[in-house]
Amino acid sequence: MHITGGLLARLGLAAVSAILVACSTQSATFAPDGRRAFVVTCGGYLGNWSSCLVQAGKACGSRGYDRIEGDEDDRRLLVACKSP
Repeated sequence: MHITGGLLARLGLAAVSAILVACSTQSATFAPDGRRAFVVTCGGYLGNWSSCLVQAGKACGSRGYDRIEGDEDDRRLLVACKSP
């Protein structure tokens, strides 16, 4: 079976994208005080605590966030977006 260079490159890009997507996820929820919040999970091979913090910052934007719970060991973080 002969695989062309373009096809191989696309397969490689798809694999890298899948790994990066799998290493950090976020889901919307609400904090105990009613503010909009996000659960950020940074597991997987490339996931680390820094990627959790980056995802939390992206989720809340320029408003910033307060960390409600989470730690480096389980790489799961609950953040509530600060009020504008």
